[in-house]
Amino acid sequence: MTTPKGAEAVRKRGLPPSCAVAVAGEGGAIAAREVVDAIGHHQRSDIILVEGGPRLLGAFVEERLLDELFLTVAPQVAGRDGSVERPGLVAGRLFAPERPVWGRLLSVKRGDSHLFLRYGFGEG
Repeated sequence: MTTPKGAEAVRKRGLPPSCAVAVAGEGGAIAAREVVDAIGHHQRSDIILVEGGPRLLGAFVEERLLDELFLTVAPQVAGRDGSVERPGLVAGRLFAPERPVWGRLLSVKRGDSHLFLRYGFGEG
């Protein structure tokens, strides 16, 4: 899923036959609803896995289109000193304290020193 300009760049690099490029929006930021709608026009899907950065995640949270979040906690400490922007889990949107978004913990798994957390945000 990408913008028209992004699709052009990806296609120039070549893709294996098992990959498809779907286009949403007209450039700039893509709304979460546009992503879901574009995928639906390309192929009917009951489950969509979104792997994106903090801005895309923020759009899905804001538009209430996030059902589950799989979050990995690694034991590495990165830090921030202000010289380099390191976005958090969500960027470009503010929820708390006025509009906090709460998930419920569905499962926890451990692999060596990593934690694999699964949160639910949908109904139920």
